[in-house]
Amino acid sequence: MKIEKRSKRIVISLMVLFILTVLFLASANSEEDLRIVGENSIILSDNWTIRYGDSQEQAVRLPVDLDVEPGTAYEALIVLPNVANQLDYLLLRASMQDVVVYLDDQEIHRAEKPETQGIVSPVASTWIMFKLPRDFQGKTLKLVLKSDIAAFSGHINKVILGEDSSLIYYVFKQGFSGFIVFLVLFTMGLLVILFSILSKSVADNRFLYLGLLVIATSIWILSEARLLQFFMGNRYIIGGISYLMVPLMGSFFSLYAKETIFVEQRNKRLMQLMAWLYLFLLIATMILQGFGISAFIETMNIMFVVIFVNVIVFALLMGSELVKQKNQNAKQFFKYMSVLSISVILEGIAFFTNHFDYTSVFLRIGSLIFFGLLLTDSYLYFKRSLQSQKERDLYEALAYKDVLTGGNNRAAFERDFEILRNKEVPFRLVLLDLNELKYINDNYGHGSGDDALKTLYTMMHDAFMPEGVCYRVGGDEFAILMESTEKTTVKLSILQMRKYLKRAESHVEYPLEVAIGTDVYDAKTWSNLTKFYHHVDQQMYADKLERKQMRKTKFAIEVQ
Repeated sequence: MKIEKRSKRIVISLMVLFILTVLFLASANSEEDLRIVGENSIILSDNWTIRYGDSQEQAVRLPVDLDVEPGTAYEALIVLPNVANQLDYLLLRASMQDVVVYLDDQEIHRAEKPETQGIVSPVASTWIMFKLPRDFQGKTLKLVLKSDIAAFSGHINKVILGEDSSLIYYVFKQGFSGFIVFLVLFTMGLLVILFSILSKSVADNRFLYLGLLVIATSIWILSEARLLQFFMGNRYIIGGISYLMVPLMGSFFSLYAKETIFVEQRNKRLMQLMAWLYLFLLIATMILQGFGISAFIETMNIMFVVIFVNVIVFALLMGSELVKQKNQNAKQFFKYMSVLSISVILEGIAFFTNHFDYTSVFLRIGSLIFFGLLLTDSYLYFKRSLQSQKERDLYEALAYKDVLTGGNNRAAFERDFEILRNKEVPFRLVLLDLNELKYINDNYGHGSGDDALKTLYTMMHDAFMPEGVCYRVGGDEFAILMESTEKTTVKLSILQMRKYLKRAESHVEYPLEVAIGTDVYDAKTWSNLTKFYHHVDQQMYADKLERKQMRKTKFAIEVQ
């Protein structure tokens, strides 16, 4: 143990030394920049003129929030700087807003929510990037914005001028941390779901619910990282996926909690009810958006209220289990939840105070810590379950294993006999008895008797497999179950077994001979199992008497 700990410390120390060395060498070669995409862009943040209603403000710095009623248009103007011609792309963020762009009062770009028939498309926060006309330098850029969403009416984001590749790099850089968190969580979620499907060692669905919860959270984080437009251009996905993931996260979390934390059935039922409530809210949200009654973001206020109430109820139920049941799972989960609860509270504060730039930042950090703890806990649970399963398998194997021969015992025979009978198809039973076991024990010792029994089982197994399964059902009694009912098959196996026994008999001082009885069980013929077994047993006994008589006759001839 000491050697293992020392080896671990050495490996960790070498890895730390390696990382520090690489960082030092990288800093020594930092003058040259080999990136494919540079940061050739300018943020137009200062000296904007803002117009809304009868008001006009000069020298405004973006981003800014104005006191503008929903549905009211407002303008932002700036004189474009004298920059290189290659900086001819404009990038801005439309936060659920319609945007029209003018250059010296000539319209050059329009980004508005299209009118749709039937299902109403959601408003979406999107990146807008387009190429400016030639000789744009020194001309007046005017943005006309309008939003029907109160939270975003009057909001103006940063505007960036630059090369197209640099602007794409800027967008990805802004959401890079969210993308990394998405990749980590999404991969973990897929692996956990795959494990839940393939594993037979876990009795409940905790891994399935945990995997679905992790994936839903990862998709929500990717959307809030403002990177979905890199992967698709569908307005419904870009504008709605974040809001659809929230109730799914709540539902999967409730189901996971039901499986892993609570002991009392009442509390389990409450968690099940909460999961159904989230699914109802999901469907209601989609219907309200589809009919144009309420946008996704507007119903999100109700969703956050439900989440807040759910957190309180959940905490109370855990407290109840801690006091009444001394539930250690609840105690452990309470610690994990404290991390996530803090991030959810900060997330809610950012949402209700309209600080949307911080949306998902707190939850990214909290989610990584929270799911890391849950996955660690789940791994330990699986490790315990696997150990318990191994113990159960061992006990089960011992329950059906004959100690002397190492083969199947009577309990295994009765189990398999019942399985074959329930199939309602004919099968063959073979009963065997080792002749002269008492004679072997008395004259050559019980060790020889045990060896004789083991030899018989081995010969049976070799002769009848794979057509038959062998069992030791008593002291010197054995049985074979065969799905094949052909007489030729069983005769050949019996002849082969007797041949093996004859060969083995030449190496010992005592006889190795068996009496055999066999017949086919058919439920139509044999309604009584006891009578059928007795019938085969009688055949075996008759064979024993016949072979005993044959030995007497042979002995008498030899004496004469």
